[in-house]
Amino acid sequence: WKLAALPQGFQILDSSDQLSAVKRVIKAMNLDEERYVPKQVTWFVAGQKEDGTRPAQVEVRDEQTRVMVQVYEAYEAQCQREGVVDFAELLLRTYELMRDNAALREHYQRRFRHILVDEFQDTNKLQYAWLKMFAGPPGENGNAVFAVGDDDQSIYAFRGAQVGNMAAFEREFRVEQVIKLERNYRS
Repeated sequence: WKLAALPQGFQILDSSDQLSAVKRVIKAMNLDEERYVPKQVTWFVAGQKEDGTRPAQVEVRDEQTRVMVQVYEAYEAQCQREGVVDFAELLLRTYELMRDNAALREHYQRRFRHILVDEFQDTNKLQYAWLKMFAGPPGENGNAVFAVGDDDQSIYAFRGAQVGNMAAFEREFRVEQVIKLERNYRS
């Protein structure tokens, strides 16, 4: 919590608390909720975080996006003041912390020598970057990674899941053998 610049008793917002926080920001900025629909703004913010993008890095193509980025900035500031984080922020902040702190990253790479990822088809860009960081460099010094996924069942595309991560995983981790289970073994 200290390295992540959070108070010791920080709280994690659930989706309804996150929506309420975005509504407060929109109201404080005197924005029209019909034009800047809180649920859509919440999805925008979460989507940016799941892509690993902070407000200053968002490509602004139009006025709507410019205002959404301003809401994103104000939302981040409000959350920081209140000592709260949403789930995507928790992942992004942890990723940034590990990325920028070699000693901490190497500690966790040594600690987790074997990594299992289930439902891999539902990972987003940030989660995949997280996995690559924890796994370390491919080869003899990297950690063993086992991923289970079904590219026909990606159900979280609406939340940023990228089924293409599976093909990237095979390529980047130099997967020598893919085992396909041709039946549904859940039952």
